[in-house]
Amino acid sequence: MSQGSAIKGLLALLLALVLAGGLLLADLGGTALSDRDEGEYAASVAAMVKSGDYLVPTLNGRNYLEKPILVFWLTAAAFKLVGPGELAARLPSAVSGVLLLLAIAALVWRVSGRPGLGALAVACLGFSPLFVLVGRACLTDMLLSLFTTLSLVCFFLGSEKEAPRDRVWYLLAWAALGLGFLTKGPVAPAVVLPTALIYAIWQRRLLLTLKRAQILWGLLIFVLINLPWYGLIWYQLGDEFWQAFFVSQNLRRFSETLLGHGGGLVFYLPVIFLGAYPCAIAALPEWGRALFQNPRAQRENEALSRLHLLSGVTLALVLVVFSLAATKQINYILPALPFLAILAGCSLDRLGQGELGGGLARAVFWIGLLALGAVLVVALAGVPLALSLFWDKIVASIRFDSSEYALPQQAPLMILWPLCAAGVLAASVYGAWLLPRRGRPGLAPWALGAGGAVFCGLVFLGLLPQASGFVQEPAKEMGQAVSQRALPGEKVVTYGLWKPSLIFYSNRDLPRFKVDQGAELAKELNGDIPLLIMSRVRLLPELVKLPGFVEMGRCGGYLLGGNAAASRAWSGPAKPKTAPPAPDKTDTPAQPSTAPEAQKAEPTQRDATQPQAQAEPKAGSPAAPQQPKAGPGS
Repeated sequence: MSQGSAIKGLLALLLALVLAGGLLLADLGGTALSDRDEGEYAASVAAMVKSGDYLVPTLNGRNYLEKPILVFWLTAAAFKLVGPGELAARLPSAVSGVLLLLAIAALVWRVSGRPGLGALAVACLGFSPLFVLVGRACLTDMLLSLFTTLSLVCFFLGSEKEAPRDRVWYLLAWAALGLGFLTKGPVAPAVVLPTALIYAIWQRRLLLTLKRAQILWGLLIFVLINLPWYGLIWYQLGDEFWQAFFVSQNLRRFSETLLGHGGGLVFYLPVIFLGAYPCAIAALPEWGRALFQNPRAQRENEALSRLHLLSGVTLALVLVVFSLAATKQINYILPALPFLAILAGCSLDRLGQGELGGGLARAVFWIGLLALGAVLVVALAGVPLALSLFWDKIVASIRFDSSEYALPQQAPLMILWPLCAAGVLAASVYGAWLLPRRGRPGLAPWALGAGGAVFCGLVFLGLLPQASGFVQEPAKEMGQAVSQRALPGEKVVTYGLWKPSLIFYSNRDLPRFKVDQGAELAKELNGDIPLLIMSRVRLLPELVKLPGFVEMGRCGGYLLGGNAAASRAWSGPAKPKTAPPAPDKTDTPAQPSTAPEAQKAEPTQRDATQPQAQAEPKAGSPAAPQQPKAGPGS
């Protein structure tokens, strides 16, 4: 490789890292937390910081034992560093994503000796929509993927060294595996250990690997990393921890479908192809070569061929393990993406050199690239029309007690961002197809890379924030209004709505009433203690039937109500240093409202013969309430 090519490759690698890292970090706190996972983790960490108990996470007043402690500790540290909020909640995932990109860049560059090939691998990973989505979310999966990838990378580098220089790499692999177990429990060993075992067998080095892999020292490192927390929480909670974490969250997730998150054996195939487009298509020819056209003699002479084999084995094993599990979510497959990106980068490198492969490889690549690209372009371009045609059905499909979202009755107007994303995607795919036919194949991979970067920017910095403004921002406004204005003695509950992000934004535990518990809620309404109810606008017909209920405001599809005592307290002067959210304009045209400080009248009672409250126009948001409407018999 010439010096000029090396400089160009290095510049391309730096550019890919900057753009991919920017996608993960840009405006990270600009959108409200989603539900349910982001809300649960953020609310649990907020409770942890508030209580000072950093051993047992809690959610809504109960022990929250779904995941090990590392992600909670890192998020709590981010809360201390930048303050509680969306940025701090998502920062551990984003930083983990950046570190993962650096690890893949360093690995491919080290093994191949070509920084340009590392740039292609980074672009394939960093511009994959699923990778960016998970990296910009408060979840455990990016942190898990970082540690499983580091463990396998260190294992691979250890297997490339002669004794005793291999020792440190194997020990680092065990340490990363221990941190993965502290992040998501048995999932980390389930990914790493079988992959390493199969790779060693394939390389006919099983006995040598078992001898040199520092198993005893490695297990000691693994135990030292995990025993302090696992031991202490087991000592404190005993069987509760065993049943909640190991049995429910691990064994049952594998054997049973939990929370409706199911899918067939091929569930992850469309997830991979759509979530990692176009690198998943590009990886297919190289995946086949890595497993079936990678002879032992070639692997003995080329470290890159050995890396291809490890990547192919990892990708296959992750797909098999997570496809066999009964509970499935799109983010679970993330540990496969770094190794998919390595294969895709090598395949795009062949494309740039005009050596994509035989007729089958070329057909798979071009047919897959163009066909799936056309599907995505049509789907994105059809978003505005689909929302207008099917919004009523989408709203009607929401189940009150199980769905976290309360959608506005009117379909959101989303035209610019979907059409721009569709146009960029179409242009990049067409460019990649056209350039080789114009005698410039070397530019085709970069056309796909540039298109992927711009596409992800449009989706994650434009389209999704706009969608969040319709779906999540109203709930955030309502929760923050409750946090700012509700007095310490007031009780706040939810009715027909389980939304963990409201726990975070309202800064309090929220007792939950299901839709069939109206009688119990009516008893709370008739008490002397001020009671605030966060619910859905669609449940207003049920709520106005409850004696003593008063509607106090709406935010999008979300409803704030309560009893007369709460309404009187709510209508008083706002707490200092607060700014009420803007009135919502989604459901009904906003009318001029009276500022809370100027409202002196007591809430008026609605006679049972008057029209129902949901038919009356809204006068303002929860922080700027309208003259309340009381339920019958209040």
